[in-house]
Amino acid sequence: MKRSKFPLLIFTLIGSLSFHSCDNTDPIEDNVIDKEVFDPNSSLNTIFDGKIFSIPSPVQTAYLIKNLDLSFDPSLGNEVENVSEYVTEYQQSLNLGVYGADLGYSALYDQKSITLQYLSSVQNLTNQLGLDAAFSSDFLENFESNSENEQEMIHLMSEAFKQADNFLKHANRKQTSALILTGGWVESIYFACQLNAKNPSDKIKRRIGEQKQTIMSIIDILKEYNEENQNDALLAQLEDLKLSFDKVMITYEFIAPDTDQENKTTNIRHKSEVIMEDSILKEIESKISIIRSSIIKV
Repeated sequence: MKRSKFPLLIFTLIGSLSFHSCDNTDPIEDNVIDKEVFDPNSSLNTIFDGKIFSIPSPVQTAYLIKNLDLSFDPSLGNEVENVSEYVTEYQQSLNLGVYGADLGYSALYDQKSITLQYLSSVQNLTNQLGLDAAFSSDFLENFESNSENEQEMIHLMSEAFKQADNFLKHANRKQTSALILTGGWVESIYFACQLNAKNPSDKIKRRIGEQKQTIMSIIDILKEYNEENQNDALLAQLEDLKLSFDKVMITYEFIAPDTDQENKTTNIRHKSEVIMEDSILKEIESKISIIRSSIIKV
């Protein structure tokens, strides 16, 4: 089956309709993007009002975790019972991102029972936010009938979140979309920090350090779409987190571009190195935990 482009917040997803691989200069066939989405070393861009924001997909972080053969930790996700306590659109939007990341994490680990519980939480919040058309009875039926097919479940979730994000942006509810995006990002980085604390990994540490580039995108989006200053408290926390990420060093080595004339694509390549002291990693881990706790609190 030909799959469409994954939004950044596939689980958090999720995120945005307008995703293109960072390596490509021109849009190409939808199914070509799949290899980038499933590449834990790749990243995607999201577009808000013509502005490009670079943010890694939570599904890529989840695949990185799974590829390291780390066991599934059911305690990481938000409690499904909390969903009924999120009554404001602000809370619901952030936690839709959180539960979306939880949903993706459990689905990738083939945790069917837990996955369906998170799916129920996602459906509850999308209904509250007026996005129930994206998670219709047909979607739920297809999702459950494909519970043995990891890739098809991801495809179905991607399509649903893409429809929801489309609706939000066309309805001029970009703040809601930005908050969903932020919730998913926070949850996926929280996962990475918690799992790295238990099972230190250079690959996860690198992924965390790479968020030095991402956090400014998150901050910029939340500043751009900050109706009635609702994002101010969260922005203050993220600005403080950025101070820790500012201590991370990232170096680049340029590699000559590789052009594919047939597909009219150009791969911009480089090698990078992330340098982060353990004390800085602990700072980031502590601050992301506090931010995440403030998002999910009831």
